[in-house]
Amino acid sequence: MQPYKQGKLDYLCGVYSIVNAVRKLTGANGDESHELFIRIINYLDENKDLREIIINTGVSRTMMSNIFSDVINQDVVSATPFWRDDKIDLGTFWEKMVNFIDHECKRTIIICHGCKSNRYDHWTVVDSISDKKILFFDSYGTESFFRRECTTKKATKVRPYILNPTHTYFISKPEND
Repeated sequence: MQPYKQGKLDYLCGVYSIVNAVRKLTGANGDESHELFIRIINYLDENKDLREIIINTGVSRTMMSNIFSDVINQDVVSATPFWRDDKIDLGTFWEKMVNFIDHECKRTIIICHGCKSNRYDHWTVVDSISDKKILFFDSYGTESFFRRECTTKKATKVRPYILNPTHTYFISKPEND
């Protein structure tokens, strides 16, 4: 028997991805990360159906955007360059991610991906990305995908991992940091 991990009984990966992205960029300690988690949960409780989010639906991309604008607005800057671009091909999308990420920890990406289905079901933080591989800073333990295993369209046996450009947030430190 294995212990349950985050995500097996709840749908809070979106919240965890935001906390982990902010932590990665700002160096927030445990207390600061916990406070941010509480701020997000309180916001969802006041503005959405928190019970439904936790046990059934998770955090939608609209909710993610609302959290960034209403809760996280001074900690990091978020952009959604592919919000309406559901036709972007993997090559272009991957290249834009590689070009955005830098290695000085001033930028990261939150992305929603699906595995072996057409369902986008997990928010995670991109730790780093090369021409061949994407590494994650993930609340569920997903470590990496090879580019050759990914698609932005329908999953196949050869490409089981669906990356969703419309559910992608480019996150950076504010200019004054």
